[in-house]
Amino acid sequence: MAVNLALRIPIAKGVMKKNLSIVLQEQKGQALPIALAMMAIGSLILYPLLSLTNTSLKAGQREESRMYEHYAANAGIMDGIREIITDNPQLPATGDNWTYSIPNTNNRIVNVTISTIDQNNWEITSTATSSNGENTELYCWVKRSIPAKAITSESITIRKDATINGDVQWDSNLGNLNNKGIINGEIIDAPIAWPAIEDVSAYYLDQVNGEPTHEGELTLVLGSETLADPYSLGPIYINGNLSIQANPEGAVRLDGTVYVDGCVDIDPNVSIYLNNNTLYSNQMGGVELASGSSVYEYGCIVSRHEIYFSPICDADAYIIAWSLGQPVILYTSGELNGAMFSGELSTPGEVEAQYGTVLTWAQPPPELLLPPFLNTGFRIVGWESTTH
Repeated sequence: MAVNLALRIPIAKGVMKKNLSIVLQEQKGQALPIALAMMAIGSLILYPLLSLTNTSLKAGQREESRMYEHYAANAGIMDGIREIITDNPQLPATGDNWTYSIPNTNNRIVNVTISTIDQNNWEITSTATSSNGENTELYCWVKRSIPAKAITSESITIRKDATINGDVQWDSNLGNLNNKGIINGEIIDAPIAWPAIEDVSAYYLDQVNGEPTHEGELTLVLGSETLADPYSLGPIYINGNLSIQANPEGAVRLDGTVYVDGCVDIDPNVSIYLNNNTLYSNQMGGVELASGSSVYEYGCIVSRHEIYFSPICDADAYIIAWSLGQPVILYTSGELNGAMFSGELSTPGEVEAQYGTVLTWAQPPPELLLPPFLNTGFRIVGWESTTH
């Protein structure tokens, strides 16, 4: 048994080697067709793949260029908003526009156009142009935001039966809120940022630069002027006090800023049309509108010192009474219903609303020439973009 097993083993090994050799010999040359097939498939795939890669690279470069254009145009928008907020003297009048260039922003030229819709609304167009002529345009609409504050003051006194329709802001670190009336609005206790008096004075003085000047006290005695045909006053610089009297009654209309380097006294039976303009007093004594006088239309009454306000106000009037350092006092005009008007009062001194006074805040009309520092802000109300 052992001899037979020993003889079979070498015979089996020899046969296996022979058979394997035959199989290998029969498969020689079969790799070539496979390799050629793979090369053919690769040649069919490689060109589209390279073309797609090239297109993707170009699209990426184009998108990157667009991104830099967008950033550059956005920088132009931000610069235009800065010009509006800082009240650049080159800002255009209503209906006009102003264009300027920023030469090198992300290696692109940026052209900015500011168009004034009205004194509270602007449109900004910013165009960033690349060296290949492609450009991105951004459009932004900016609106002056006016807080709904009927009274802004460091100290406020509201007497019994007086009504304030609107928000009231005061600073408890500097004054008191003595409210015995009704406040239909939010009561805000927070510090108030006031502009420098010199800046306000310079702002209104600039509005009468080159306009007629009256040296010394100016006294107007009205008598024949009517509501239909009022006396025209302004723009004018008065280097002294202004007194407006009526015998028996008369009307005056502001046709521009009236800058009084003195105090202002408006007697009873005088009707004053503010006409979207400002009456400004720059000296002690401030502004006093006596009981029995009347105020019409929209406008601002601004004083470096106190304001004594007790006229009869037309239902369509909107008055901003703004004192820069002394009290604003609303008298009762000798009537139980007190002074009644729409507008707002602002002073770092004290606001006192007497018995029966009704003060209602409302959105001022866009044509009203507002002081630029009257606690206003700015907000973006629209945004669009296009590419070429």
